[in-house]
Amino acid sequence: MNRRALAVLAAVLLIVPVTVAARGPNYQAQINALTARVAALEAAVWSPTPTVAPTATPNPTPTVPPTPTPTASPSLTPSPTASPTPTSTPTDTPTVTIRVTSIAALLNALADNSVTDITVADGTYHVSAAGLQRSDSLWIGFAGRANPVTIRAETPGGVTFDGGGVLYFGCISFENGAHDQTWVGFRCANGQATETGIITFGGYAGLAAPHHITLADWMIDGSCTGRATSISAPTTDHAVYFSQAVGGPHDITIDGLTVDGSGYLASAVHFYHHDAANANAWNVTIRDLTVTGTQQAIIIWDSTLHDILVDGARVTNALDVAVRYEDPGTRITVANVTSTGSGQAGFYSSLGANPPGLTLVNDELH
Repeated sequence: MNRRALAVLAAVLLIVPVTVAARGPNYQAQINALTARVAALEAAVWSPTPTVAPTATPNPTPTVPPTPTPTASPSLTPSPTASPTPTSTPTDTPTVTIRVTSIAALLNALADNSVTDITVADGTYHVSAAGLQRSDSLWIGFAGRANPVTIRAETPGGVTFDGGGVLYFGCISFENGAHDQTWVGFRCANGQATETGIITFGGYAGLAAPHHITLADWMIDGSCTGRATSISAPTTDHAVYFSQAVGGPHDITIDGLTVDGSGYLASAVHFYHHDAANANAWNVTIRDLTVTGTQQAIIIWDSTLHDILVDGARVTNALDVAVRYEDPGTRITVANVTSTGSGQAGFYSSLGANPPGLTLVNDELH
């Protein structure tokens, strides 16, 4: 309610009783008193209520930010230093050397994995044809060996393996997974290589290929014979014959082979024959080859051959040709071969002077 309404209400409250009293003997006095009271009331009503000065809002006491407790840098846990893997000291295969004086003792030593070096005493040793696999046959497998082995003649050329004049004479045959063997300084003599080789690698379908075999300083004597008595005679009897095997004979090295072909051998080295499951050779190196009097010296004739190197050969008086190449293989190289006195030519291939798959390097073929 506003102030004017309060004044009117007060007047009414004062006047009503006076009116009710209606003109008594104190009428005038009552009027005067009433007037004074109204005036006082009006003054009271219309005087403004004093405004109370607002209490100043006190400035807040600034809150002092707490001094942060420094977070301690975490102690770094050092990465553990890895213990170095101990380097194992390679264990050398202990060398066990024995000297043998018989073919039986030689074969027994080869069967002993602990034997790593075999010396065959100088002398002449009868050997049965390798393919017969008799107790004195040099049918060389021993695929179960884990250690490499070196077999050497007591003196180079001082040990002769003698076939006794037999036909089908395989002096030594590497078959059935033979591996990691080095043979040094032997001679083969006195037998006919009838449709085989005096030395053979493979040739038996279904048998695992020989591999990692080295022959050094071997000699094929003139008493190792064949039937290649003329240019037109069959080319079947060889000094060294590479043929089929499961996986193909591979990683073979022949170094310093000498072949006397005066007994009518068809070739010094012949690569021939394969079938779908049995490949011929690969990764073969023949170095420092000396050949005299064979019908042909080197015959390379198989399409599964690859990576064959003949490096350094001297061929004299081949009845027909020094080098024959057919049925081309891959990456075949004939290098540094010299031939003289060949009956027909130094080199022949029905595929021409530069047949596919063959590289001739620094050869003098006459």
